[in-house]
Amino acid sequence: MSNSGMTTIEVKQINRSKVYQTIYEKHSISKQELSQELHMGLTTVTQNLKALVEDGWIQRTGYYESTGGRKAQTIEIVPNARTAIGAFIMKHSILLVAVDLYGNVIQQKTVAETFSATELYYQFLGKEIMRFANHVESNPDKISGVGIAIQGILSPDRSKIQYGKLLQQTGLNTADLTRYIPYPCITEHDSKAAAFAEIWNQPQMLDAVVFLLNKNMGSALVINGEVHQGKSMHSGTIEHMCIVPDGRLCYCGGRGCLETYCSAESLQNQMQCASFEDFFRSVRENDLQCKVIWEEYLSKLAATIRNVNTVMDSDVILSGFLAPYLTEADLKFLKQKITELPFFAERDVEIQLGKHGEFAPAIGAALPFVKRTIDDI
Repeated sequence: MSNSGMTTIEVKQINRSKVYQTIYEKHSISKQELSQELHMGLTTVTQNLKALVEDGWIQRTGYYESTGGRKAQTIEIVPNARTAIGAFIMKHSILLVAVDLYGNVIQQKTVAETFSATELYYQFLGKEIMRFANHVESNPDKISGVGIAIQGILSPDRSKIQYGKLLQQTGLNTADLTRYIPYPCITEHDSKAAAFAEIWNQPQMLDAVVFLLNKNMGSALVINGEVHQGKSMHSGTIEHMCIVPDGRLCYCGGRGCLETYCSAESLQNQMQCASFEDFFRSVRENDLQCKVIWEEYLSKLAATIRNVNTVMDSDVILSGFLAPYLTEADLKFLKQKITELPFFAERDVEIQLGKHGEFAPAIGAALPFVKRTIDDI
């Protein structure tokens, strides 16, 4: 649509959005650079900057070095102009995060509470989220919304959990979870939320397979920069791919699923250590028993990556609880295992570690509100 077909108000709104979006993307910019970047007159840029400053969206933070003449002011967004809250509901705990407009974590918290589909639990969840939100941001108008990540596959309209074996709540109405939260709310599958978090600052990452190495394993596909849901929301559930025929019994009822070999829980069941810290310390110190267990874990994961790569030739992101324990040596071991077969020898599968650990689902659940805020300015 050309500008000639727009009203004056619409043109002003578009200009305002362009100015803000450019400041957001550049992180720091001068008025003169904005004018050049947007091919917009200095008067128009100045008017928009004035309005955005008055509304609390941007700020002048200093001056650039002088190149002769008057120094140009640096302009940046106000990152905490809005705050989004994310919650990750698990069987025995709730992980809470608050993120700013760049998706940076302002604060995070773990609350020990066993899930139950009861009014008491819903009240507790609402109370804890409100307490957390009020602690992070005293002005409730600055809370843009609450995203909830849950261990369950949602219905296409996200109104119900259509498969919730882990929490034993298939059929649960997601509205029950948000009944006592007085903010806009959305609900998302934990693995898909984690994938969204991991690609948030990677616009060049168009296609990827994301493995969520939590107590219970999860996975997701990223296609053309978007987390793929599938026609019935089951896309990317690689954790239930059979990697050992007639192998270990999985909670889904099948045998030999990746979940039973590469979840943090499956690893813990084999460890003879008090904690993951002790186990990985022993691995790095070349304790034979621990190293055998760990290399078997990595071998199963590598075999899965290889299988998935025959269908989706893309990079891999390892996210979730176990990701911070992995080293460059582990990634090298994975790549060697993936490419040891001649058919895969020439493949360049990049494997990167996620940046958010076990809080990735909570962060990813909050980010849609960040995106909505940025898009709406």
